[in-house]
Amino acid sequence: MNITYEHKPAMTFIGFSTSIRPEEGYRKCPEFWDREYAQKYARLWQTMRPETAVEAAILENGVGLFAICDEKEGTFEYWIAGPYKGGDVPEGLKLYTFPESDWVMFSAKGPLPGSLQALNTQVWQEWYPNEGQKYRGNGNAMLEVYSPGDMQSPGYECGIWVPVCRLEKENETADIVSAMTITGIL
Repeated sequence: MNITYEHKPAMTFIGFSTSIRPEEGYRKCPEFWDREYAQKYARLWQTMRPETAVEAAILENGVGLFAICDEKEGTFEYWIAGPYKGGDVPEGLKLYTFPESDWVMFSAKGPLPGSLQALNTQVWQEWYPNEGQKYRGNGNAMLEVYSPGDMQSPGYECGIWVPVCRLEKENETADIVSAMTITGIL
């Protein structure tokens, strides 16, 4: 797991989403990619000629280069997305904006979905309980980042980006953990 920290301006994405329970994420997220991206747009990927406004927006905005995991109460909204370049937002697609933020960016190599799922586990079981205690999330969402190329290759690169704010005082960590415990998150 490689880790970098970087400040980024606000970023807006375009895509489509579904609601998934956290305990089903490692199964349902790959199923969503297969059903709603690979199969649904198989003709588009073969021809690269859009026939609908949604297909044109998918190609123009690189939908599929990112996924957004937006935590909700008891579920998360999982998006297949791309960086929004402007223009019409066709019915069936929607926008999501991350505010200007510092980001912690994790990267890994290996075939999907295993490499990304292993990276996700490392982020929340290794980084978060240690170095991650110096930060709080800036919002409720994070990004999955996908590189072009053969997603089944041992050298395939993917990542997880988390928008964060550095904690101002040490007591803030205890306050956050206490609030998470009271609300049942921990």
